[in-house]
Amino acid sequence: MARVLFLNNSGFGHVMPSLSVVAELVRRGHEVSYVTSGGPVPKVAATGATVVEYDSELPGIDLSAYVTADETAALTGIYLTESERVLDAVVAQPGPEPDLICYDLTVYHAARILGRAWGVPTVQCLPVFASNEHFSLLEKMVEKMGRAELSHPELQSFFARLTRLLVAHGQGDTDLKDFIGRTEELNLAYFPRSFQFAGDTFDERFAFIGPGLDPDPTAQPWKPPMTDDPLVFVSLGTCVNRRAGFFKVCVDAFRDQPWHVVLAVHEGVDRAALGPLPSNVEVHGWLPHLEVLAHTDVFLSHAGLGSVMGALHQGVPLVVVPASPEDWVNARRVAELGLGRVIRDELPTPAKLRAAVVEVAGDRLTAQRVSRMRVDIGAAGGGRAGADALERLLANGGR
Repeated sequence: MARVLFLNNSGFGHVMPSLSVVAELVRRGHEVSYVTSGGPVPKVAATGATVVEYDSELPGIDLSAYVTADETAALTGIYLTESERVLDAVVAQPGPEPDLICYDLTVYHAARILGRAWGVPTVQCLPVFASNEHFSLLEKMVEKMGRAELSHPELQSFFARLTRLLVAHGQGDTDLKDFIGRTEELNLAYFPRSFQFAGDTFDERFAFIGPGLDPDPTAQPWKPPMTDDPLVFVSLGTCVNRRAGFFKVCVDAFRDQPWHVVLAVHEGVDRAALGPLPSNVEVHGWLPHLEVLAHTDVFLSHAGLGSVMGALHQGVPLVVVPASPEDWVNARRVAELGLGRVIRDELPTPAKLRAAVVEVAGDRLTAQRVSRMRVDIGAAGGGRAGADALERLLANGGR
């Protein structure tokens, strides 16, 4: 059996899609260690993997503030800091080296440095769209946010810091362009090929395994309402959700309406700002999304890819209100595939939001397209397909 090391940041949207692969590897007898931090730690531990914690800065960062080219350029340094701390945590651990490294794309720096140092294969894990010569996620984001020139101070700082990090690990001869732009021999995408832009142009190096959303054994139970009213579930994920004004619009949109509303709000949102809550609205912090989605008629979301996959996995149509440049790319794909509606106003009126939800709930063609995507997600294979791909890579000596 193999020793497999997973490297990730502390974001739920990055960790959760990987857990079905981790759990399947553990079931097959592999020894799995997983580097992460904060809220995801108990969820990783529940898979049977050994958790290695690091000190992450991400929980204190509001990613909704990074929407322009200048602002987004700073993310290169933020994620490099995460990689530096991941590296420190891994190096401090005793024990044998792994046979394989799987890493979230945000901490590729740490994975590629360790992979070269140990002479083991590295596998990129994608909770966002994959990129090749036919489709570039970055270029699609640039259409929304603009482009930061390579001379931008944040990018120059990033290149200098990365160079120093490579030198510190005895890899000063590394070509930065190759290091940053490399395509691994195996890339696990947590969504089906049919959802990927230009999906048929991606070669055998890309395994579109789907979200693999297993039930979360650590989640607090949730009881569905005792009503026959349709249910709209509202969540802005775990990164760009400090938007009390948006949640207030949702409350006002369905006040005195024949809908039941479930809000999952960030811990930083002052619930008093939502105003008096009508009896058809319930407010929670963290919720077992899959369990709620099983009773949901329409999912109102920021268009984070993990949230979108969760809804489609349960056959739920979407209304999305994108915030970040990445969200806008996801929303575009939702619209192209006819899986829901996109609201382009960051803070829509209650009437506009309600109209979009009601329209989607009654649209037969949208329901049919969502059902087809649900089939594609199931056929992608999830955790079993991911574990199969990793075992094939190991059997082939990392190729």
